[in-house]
Amino acid sequence: MVRFILGVIAGGFAVLYWGDQLRELAASKTKDVRKGAADTLQSVENKAGNVLDMAKEQVSSVLQSGQEAIRPSPTRTR
Repeated sequence: MVRFILGVIAGGFAVLYWGDQLRELAASKTKDVRKGAADTLQSVENKAGNVLDMAKEQVSSVLQSGQEAIRPSPTRTR
């Protein structure tokens, strides 16, 4: 327990002393990671949109075929 308390105190002093430098370091190192994650999310959005469009077309096609199959044919009058 004493070690934990000493660690918290030491960590607090480290953040007070080097806090600004640590924040700048974290911001500069994660910049590329955040950009990569944003690009990946954009790519996933595009692919998902394409897949949904294809699925919509297929469903529409199947529904039209089903309607044509069950719709009564026009009767011929003589």
